[in-house]
Amino acid sequence: MNIHYIGEHLAPGMIGKTFIWISFAAAIMATVLYIMNTRRKDEPLKAIRSYARGFFILHVFSLVSVAVILYYLIFSHYFEYAYIWQYSSSLLPVKYIISCFWAGPEGSFLVWAVFQALIGLVLIFISRDWEDHVLSVVSLSQVFVTSMMMGVHFLSFKIGGSPFMLLRDTYSNIQDSIFLHPDYLSMVKDGNGLNPLLENIWMTIHPPILFLGYALALVPFSYAISGLMRKEYTSWIKTALPWTLLSLTLLGAGILLGGAWAYVSLTFGGFWSWDPVENSSLVPWMTLVAGLHFLLVARKQRYALLAAFTFITLSYVLVLYASFLTRSGVLADSSAHSFTDNGMTAQLLVFLLVFLVLAIVFITIHAKNFSEKKNEILLSREFWIFLGAIIIILAAFQIIFTTSLPVLNSIFKTNIAPPADRVGFYNRWQTPYVLLIAGFIAFTQFLHYNFNSGRVFLKKMAVPFVLCIVILIPFMMNGIVTRMNLVLAVFFIIFSILSSIYNLIFQSTRPRNLAAILTHSGFLFFTLGTIMTFSNSKTISTNTSRFDLGDMKTNTENLLLVKGDTLYMGGFYVVYNQSSKVGNTTTYAVDFLKTIKGKYVKVFTLYPSVNRNPRMGDVYNPDTRHFLWTDYYTYISSAGSNPDYIVIKAIINPYINVLWTGAILMIAGLSYAFFRRLRKRPVNNT
Repeated sequence: MNIHYIGEHLAPGMIGKTFIWISFAAAIMATVLYIMNTRRKDEPLKAIRSYARGFFILHVFSLVSVAVILYYLIFSHYFEYAYIWQYSSSLLPVKYIISCFWAGPEGSFLVWAVFQALIGLVLIFISRDWEDHVLSVVSLSQVFVTSMMMGVHFLSFKIGGSPFMLLRDTYSNIQDSIFLHPDYLSMVKDGNGLNPLLENIWMTIHPPILFLGYALALVPFSYAISGLMRKEYTSWIKTALPWTLLSLTLLGAGILLGGAWAYVSLTFGGFWSWDPVENSSLVPWMTLVAGLHFLLVARKQRYALLAAFTFITLSYVLVLYASFLTRSGVLADSSAHSFTDNGMTAQLLVFLLVFLVLAIVFITIHAKNFSEKKNEILLSREFWIFLGAIIIILAAFQIIFTTSLPVLNSIFKTNIAPPADRVGFYNRWQTPYVLLIAGFIAFTQFLHYNFNSGRVFLKKMAVPFVLCIVILIPFMMNGIVTRMNLVLAVFFIIFSILSSIYNLIFQSTRPRNLAAILTHSGFLFFTLGTIMTFSNSKTISTNTSRFDLGDMKTNTENLLLVKGDTLYMGGFYVVYNQSSKVGNTTTYAVDFLKTIKGKYVKVFTLYPSVNRNPRMGDVYNPDTRHFLWTDYYTYISSAGSNPDYIVIKAIINPYINVLWTGAILMIAGLSYAFFRRLRKRPVNNT
């Protein structure tokens, strides 16, 4: 049936598809030519390198063109394209329309591909005589990432999903549909729109920064493989260090911004719920942290080379594994963040396995060249750094193993259930690792590389140790921490913080590493804030109204407010005054009052809201009032069509600013370390 459709804008989509094919072909050619130059026994040919560069630059230009065209379609509201209709709407503000770009798997792959392409372009100009080896790996990755946007079928296999597929092409049978009408676009009044949970400023920032961190993880991987290809087992480290730090900085910032989004958008009162998709982004960051420390040790001791190669390469493989978990649909039943299966599971698996096998083969072939017979010095900085990195790896393994239970069940036909109390389960497992890591951070503050005097080491530790005991007593007396495992964790964290301060003031090691002190202190404050906040978090919204909410648990944790009534709640008197509606969102004003001389005085007002999306259901958005030591966190737990009453849940989160202060310090420390290493980058990488 040939139907001549009216009003469709087909030209941009055709141009976009053409550029995807060009970028894919150019990436293949760049990969082949760069590999040809690496295989030459004599000097690489400049002519081959020039052609390879040309193809890679063409690849970059084509990908950027694809991104520009997709944004043009989104902002033009061309709903004849399935991607535009699925994720955008003419009612969205501009700041959220931007997020439509990466709302679906096709767009997120495009963001990832563009970032990796631009990073590859930078590497062309700065990698010098490592260019052929490094760019051959980068180009190979680009072949796979770009293929995720092809949107073609080969035999029974689907290769990628095109962001330029027409809406009418998503239907295998258009009978009894609007697509029987040539002017069907007149019936498509608007797009489906974003998931209401994504209509948040943090979700405009979080995904691109996270993807940039993912893309940057490819660079240390490429230098590690290049070092193995060139049989230069240590010279790659100095160049890989700044890229590792930059990836850690941006990947960490992306994860933290995701936590900030969860805190202000999701109704569990926290910033981290150990969701499988959250875990899959955290684990590559953890292995990259371990890899960074192995790199630092490997500069001094060759016994750390195997671990450095293994975990630097594994970090990018885990990035690919995170993409597989998120986009294959395997986590659809266990994660609220996962995409459904879009038919690319096999393709994602091939991508993952190719890079995993590449790393395993190269490391296995060259592993015999890493060893060096040298006695390990137990009382040395490098030994404790190495041991601390091992602890990070064990912690990461526990997280990724439990997260991967759906995958393991699928492979081995088992039926192992994930933990019912996810937060409690991971917190119990991870607390001992935090305790050990904090302890190792403290020890290394007082150690030099190579030999150290045991007497001097213990003497340096004495002052922070005694101060830590003095500071910990009020924590226990005031009930800030009571459980023994948390007491031990807080003890080691405070001990480590004091050790860092001692090192900063008295310079117990030479040279003093200000970036490491700042980063470690940030991590310690972040961890301390997490323990203090969520071990003391308290629900204050017990139902004191005259209405029954149905069961004991609901009455214990929620408060029904009738408009105009004033009820007591957790040290305040609260009153629901009014509601206002803008679009699909209804915002409720809840005043928090104190009594002063017998009169109610308003302290602050919170504005929780409900987004009643006609296609995706109701989404409840919390509101939070921040004070120096405490957050008051409130959301609507129930609000019907009658605006005269609402049910709210309110939570006190104390010491939350300690957590965020630590996060800022950690990112600042990593950033400072990156710029410091950047200044030390060698003129010639050999």
